[in-house]
Amino acid sequence: MSRAGHPAAVEVAAQLDYYLVYANARARDRALPPEGIVLEEFVLRPDGTTSALDSAGWTAAGGTWWSAVAFSRGLRTDARLRARVTPADRAGAQTAYQTACGAKLPAEPELRRHFLDRLELPASAPSPLVPTQTTTERRIYRVLLAGELPEPGREALRSGWRMQPFDRVDDAAHRIAGRTRRTLDGQTVTWTLRQVGTEADWAVDLSTDRSDDSSTPTLAPC
Repeated sequence: MSRAGHPAAVEVAAQLDYYLVYANARARDRALPPEGIVLEEFVLRPDGTTSALDSAGWTAAGGTWWSAVAFSRGLRTDARLRARVTPADRAGAQTAYQTACGAKLPAEPELRRHFLDRLELPASAPSPLVPTQTTTERRIYRVLLAGELPEPGREALRSGWRMQPFDRVDDAAHRIAGRTRRTLDGQTVTWTLRQVGTEADWAVDLSTDRSDDSSTPTLAPC
């Protein structure tokens, strides 16, 4: 999911990001075999901001690997292209790869060798995280997600964040897709993946204990 530009600066994520690419949106919705796989990995600066995106694609017909820089750029700007793609975990990518060519998907160090080109991203200051709701005990920060978030994407987030089952009594409208809680530097932090607005709008609500000795508490990196 991300790779540090400096070995000691940012922890390297355990896995790449995988996408299954279908012939069209109908083929994706009918769960037909995908045409190929795209791999991505963000490159991070020492301060944790994103500096670039590495990517590579594999096509089942012919079994060839190709530079996916243009594809990755289009995936973030072209709604038609996004309709042909669904995120997958490594197991899902392995199943698609093995079904298409009968071989095991190579290990991730080997897959990274197919990152021939790099999409450089402009440097910019991180956006300030401003609480949307504050009480005497808690602060709640809302991060809106861009674009649609279909069930495979929600499942990928729940899995990546190790979200535990939650009590539906607290969710009468059934708009919460997952929740997890951790303690960081003595501060309780809760992530809630929820639907907001229309069915296509999703957000992550990050709630933290409110510090008594600081008007702007510092969130430890997770």
